[in-house]
Amino acid sequence: TIQPSHSHKFLGIIIDEELRFKEHGAHALAKGTAYAMACNRMVKPTKGVRGTLMKRLFEGVVLPKMLYTADVWCSGLLPRGRSRRVNGRGTRGFASQMARVQRMASLLITGGMHSTASDVLDAHADLLPFQQNLRK
Repeated sequence: TIQPSHSHKFLGIIIDEELRFKEHGAHALAKGTAYAMACNRMVKPTKGVRGTLMKRLFEGVVLPKMLYTADVWCSGLLPRGRSRRVNGRGTRGFASQMARVQRMASLLITGGMHSTASDVLDAHADLLPFQQNLRK
């Protein structure tokens, strides 16, 4: 007999029963973190990949892997209309977790200190803020 499941992977998107995409979001976050940590092992101050090449890796590999079909599954992360409020507290928390992956990459690109603000790191690394990456 066929057993029903709570979610199913279809064309690379994990779809659950309620179409909330929480499972796919967690999968995308784990995938982005894993790729960023792999890039972390390649970037060393004395030898290894330089910051400009790390930026290419982040924009060419990490972001596309993490945000694959983002227009479908993370529509709740973007504010709609003129309202500043995002739909619910969980989506804001998830967007901030995804922004941490970009912060890790911008630290690797610039070689900055961990106490540096994320927007300053993004500006020096010439990266878009994470909310704008979601809209792109």
